[in-house]
Amino acid sequence: MIFPSSGIVTQNHFLVGTQWTYGVSVVTMFDEGFSCNCAKKPRKPCKHITNVKLRLYGTFDEHYIMQ
Repeated sequence: MIFPSSGIVTQNHFLVGTQWTYGVSVVTMFDEGFSCNCAKKPRKPCKHITNVKLRLYGTFDEHYIMQ
């Protein structure tokens, strides 16, 4: 499942297609947003996706996430 991202315009972003590995899970950026192959099958973005987004924002502090 691909989750859209608020605060990051992923459409035609230079990182589209990039994969970030977290243990056995892989987060991938698509034009539509982010996807993770972790086993949780969440209805909202998992912690792996949140971690990648925080890195792209340049912080790990959740108070800086744009909603």
